[in-house]
Amino acid sequence: MTIKSALFSLAALTMLSCNQKKNGYEIDCEYEKKQAQNDFNYKKYTWTIFSGQGRYLLGREEFIILLNQNHIETIDIPLSCMRYANDKYENCREIEMNRLIRQKFGKGFIDSLKYLANKRFIENHPDEVFSYQECDDISRYPNSTADNQFKKISQDYFIKYPSPSKYIKKNKDEHSSYTSASFVLTKNGKIKELTIDSEFQNKKNNIFEKQFNTQLENFVLQTEWIPGKINGLNVDSYYDVSIHYD
Repeated sequence: MTIKSALFSLAALTMLSCNQKKNGYEIDCEYEKKQAQNDFNYKKYTWTIFSGQGRYLLGREEFIILLNQNHIETIDIPLSCMRYANDKYENCREIEMNRLIRQKFGKGFIDSLKYLANKRFIENHPDEVFSYQECDDISRYPNSTADNQFKKISQDYFIKYPSPSKYIKKNKDEHSSYTSASFVLTKNGKIKELTIDSEFQNKKNNIFEKQFNTQLENFVLQTEWIPGKINGLNVDSYYDVSIHYD
């Protein structure tokens, strides 16, 4: 055997040994990353929008248009809520391409396009009513934070409307009774489509239903609510207030 052939055999054995330490998923993942890098080198840019698992992109169509204007195509991949041991080797090509695009265009590039897409969506849909989760994480109740707003609402409510002396409190194992309000909080801080509902575990407390409904209605209408926002822009949004009784 010549020195050249011996060196070749040694290199082959070394590569084989290295690959044996990797499972098939890892080898495939590395190959997909190389495909992404090759496409990137030829300026074939494709941004992957991952959806599912609670991920939601407001202004998706506007976002795609903005990417296309920057010569970036898009694909959409839904993610399953089921998790498996080899999930880290899934979508390697798409994840690598997203990383390369962020690296080329700058760290804040994609976020800036999403911000602009959200703004355009809101401007294009002035009558859209957004869910609480779609909005920025801010308090809608004055003099409170996003984390303590509902506790503050309950405290202020009972200061204004203490429970009647004849109200029968719940037993230790009973669920709480409640009065709840659902409404649309407009971008101007107004209340629309207000509905009130009470549920009592002890049916003897039903005599307070009309009183409690009226009290919560007045509380809602007399509060100077803070409009919901998306990226700092006021929007119409849904909001719920629940008062639980001991």
